[in-house]
Amino acid sequence: MIRLTEHFTFDEMTDSKKYPELVDQNRRDALGFMKQLKYITGTLEEIRAVLGVPMTITSGFRNGALNKAAGGSATSGHTKGLCADFQPIGMEISQAFEMIQANKNKCPSLKKCIYESIGGSKWLHVETKTEANQPQQFFTTNNGKTYTEIKA
Repeated sequence: MIRLTEHFTFDEMTDSKKYPELVDQNRRDALGFMKQLKYITGTLEEIRAVLGVPMTITSGFRNGALNKAAGGSATSGHTKGLCADFQPIGMEISQAFEMIQANKNKCPSLKKCIYESIGGSKWLHVETKTEANQPQQFFTTNNGKTYTEIKA
């Protein structure tokens, strides 16, 4: 098992419960994105410290085939290893979203946080910064196509 950070592993950042037949190739492809995976898991560590609870990664790196199967955008940051979707354990998604916004200064590598509520499922999508001066942004969506920016 490859540990990317204290609480996150390569396996969980490259897994797919819905498309297990695509996981082996996804993991082989992800090896070319180790630096980016360390960036996003670093961001997840900052968020985990703010929330004070563990989290379940529901989507991390996705190669082209997995991204297509999952219905991801052709320009998705998941295909670059810069994004992750998660659900905090023992905490409502809305509460986690509010806590991250309120403590955004404790998450300096966070570029974007989106509260997604689509088809009865809820999760947070986060993107890591690739440059220190990128602004932090917060959004909500209920369809994955239109986004409402939340100004803090």
